[in-house]
Amino acid sequence: MARLTRLSIVNQAHYVILRAIDGITLIPSEEDIGVLFDIFARISHSQHIDFSAYSLLPNQLHMLLTPRANSEDLSSAVQQISRLYSRHFGDKYSRNGSIWHGRFASAVVQGGSSVLDSIIFMEWLPFSELSVDPKLYPWTSYSHHSGIRSDYFMTPSMDYWSLGNTPFERQRKYKVLFNQGAKMQFGQKLLSSVKRGWPIAEKSLLKESGVATSRISPQRGRGRPKKFSNPSPI
Repeated sequence: MARLTRLSIVNQAHYVILRAIDGITLIPSEEDIGVLFDIFARISHSQHIDFSAYSLLPNQLHMLLTPRANSEDLSSAVQQISRLYSRHFGDKYSRNGSIWHGRFASAVVQGGSSVLDSIIFMEWLPFSELSVDPKLYPWTSYSHHSGIRSDYFMTPSMDYWSLGNTPFERQRKYKVLFNQGAKMQFGQKLLSSVKRGWPIAEKSLLKESGVATSRISPQRGRGRPKKFSNPSPI
């Protein structure tokens, strides 16, 4: 089966996943994380990309990125992130080659509840992948969205900004939403869409953007979405 051309739409969020090769941890030290965050900031400025969420795990990096000037900037931005962080690893740890397993995967996620659901799912990954309390895990954008830390490279999505008129109100409402847990059924659909390059968006947007019918994911099954249980009260 031929590989689908990667779909990218300007001014729309994209859920992006980069996976590390076996034997590599993406979090060897806080110094290395600082280097990665600096790369995020540089790429955000040079490629006109909004970083609206992220989850850095030992073996994978999830990001919610929005290209603002040109849809092709998404691929360029992610390729530069992967190349620059691989170069850092090579220089610091005396190793050759990329640290990433294959090319990145992505899916368009149209604004609205799907974006907030995607962010919450992303920030719950430490629990689902590592069995770690997601509110205590430091290397996701939950720390930024909840007011624990201000990540200088972040541009929160309009869906997050719509939660309130002040930072305190947005942080409070976001913590309430986050404490309800991640929607597991939506998360499964999201990961399947990312793997296959399917957009999660209204047909009207896809039609306006010239997206072929074959690129649209199947409809979600019936029933209330399941959620990951909250490991501890907020």
